[in-house]
Amino acid sequence: MQERAGEGWKCLNVAVRDKESGAVIEYKIHFYRKTNGWDDEVRYDSHQIKRGRKTLAPHLHLKVASAFKNSNEAAEELKMIIETILPRIEEITG
Repeated sequence: MQERAGEGWKCLNVAVRDKESGAVIEYKIHFYRKTNGWDDEVRYDSHQIKRGRKTLAPHLHLKVASAFKNSNEAAEELKMIIETILPRIEEITG
C-alpha cells in the first residue's frame, strides 16, 4: 500500500495473475482517504460480479465527500466532471 504525501490518499493495487504465464488476468486499483469522517474513493476494476458470475467489465468508481446540493447544483457539478475531468483520464493499460 502506498500513500501520496500531503494529500492523505492511500493506494492499494490488487492483481490476479495466471499461475503458468504470470500474466495479469484481473486487477483493482484503489485510491482512498478519510475526509472529515467521510471516505473519498476512486477505484478502477477490471471485472464485475453479476448474477454470481465474474465477467470482464472494466469500469471506474468515484465517490467523494460532498455537501448536500439541490438537483440543479448537482447536475451542473456532474456535467463539469464529465466534460472537464473525464476526458483527461488516460486509459489504464496492463
